[in-house]
Amino acid sequence: MLKRNQQFHLPGGRKLGFDEYGAPNGLPLLYFHGTPSARIEFTLFGDEALLAAHNVRLIAPDRPGSGLSDFQPSRRISDWPSDVATLADHLELDRFAVLGYSGGGLYAAACAQALPQRITRAGIVSGTAPFAVPGVADGIHPNSRNFMDLSHRKPWLSRLILRLMGLMTYLAPQKLITNAAAALPAADQAIVALPEFQAGFLAMIREALRRGPRGAQHDTRLMVTAWDFDPRQINIPVFLWHGETDQNAPVAMGRYMADAISHSQAVFYPGEGHLSVFKKHADEIIGALIR
Repeated sequence: MLKRNQQFHLPGGRKLGFDEYGAPNGLPLLYFHGTPSARIEFTLFGDEALLAAHNVRLIAPDRPGSGLSDFQPSRRISDWPSDVATLADHLELDRFAVLGYSGGGLYAAACAQALPQRITRAGIVSGTAPFAVPGVADGIHPNSRNFMDLSHRKPWLSRLILRLMGLMTYLAPQKLITNAAAALPAADQAIVALPEFQAGFLAMIREALRRGPRGAQHDTRLMVTAWDFDPRQINIPVFLWHGETDQNAPVAMGRYMADAISHSQAVFYPGEGHLSVFKKHADEIIGALIR
C-alpha cells in the first residue's frame, strides 16, 4: 500500500498532511519525522517490502508548518498528541504504536506520556533529550549546534538559512549534501554517499520547506528550548536505539532518556551515527515495536 499526499481537517479547520505505507490492514505504526523534515522521511530508511514483511501499516504525518500540514502559531510540544489522537480517530485506529526519529523522538515521548491508553509501544531512534540537562548536548557538532541555536536566538536568520537550504536543493544540490555530510561521523557519511539516499534527502528538504521555513524553525526551537512535558512521567514501554558516535544527538542524550523513562529498553551501537543506526537496523526496530 502506498497512499501519498493525504490531508484532513482538524477541529478548527487546520489541515494535517500524511502518507501511508505498508500493509493496508497491518498493525498501525505512526511515524514522526525529524527536523527539518517531512512525512516522506521514512523512505530514506525503510521501504514497502520491510513493512509488508512485518505486516505493518505505517502512517507518517507532517508536523504543523511542514509538508502538507498548516502552520500552527504558538504551537507547543504537548499540542502534538491531540493532533495524533485526532488523526487516529480519523483513520479508525483504537490503539497503535509510535516511532520518532531524531527531532521526532521527543514527539513520540510526548505521545507516550499523554496517550498511554492508546499507544501500545513507543520507539525513539537517534532521539534528542532536553538540551538544558547539563552535558547532554556537548557532543553536537559545532555547525549543527549553531544552526539549532539560531532557531530561538535569531529566528529570522534561522528562517533565512532554511530558505537558502531549500533553494540549494535545486541550484546547488551537491554542495548542500557535502555541507551536511561535513558535520557527520564516518558511519553516517557512508550512508550519505549512497545515490538513492541523496535523492531522498533532497526531496525531504524540499517537502519540509514546501510551505516556507516557519514550520522547521519553530520545530527546531521547540526541540532546543525547555520542553513542556516531562519524560520521567512516561509509564508505558519505550524502546530506544542510539549510535555511540552520533554528532547530531550525542549518545549522552540517548542515555539520559533511557534513565529518565522507567519502562525503557535501550540499545546503543558502537561506531554508529545519527543516520546509520536506522538505515542498518530498520528491520530490528520495526520488529521490536510490533512484536
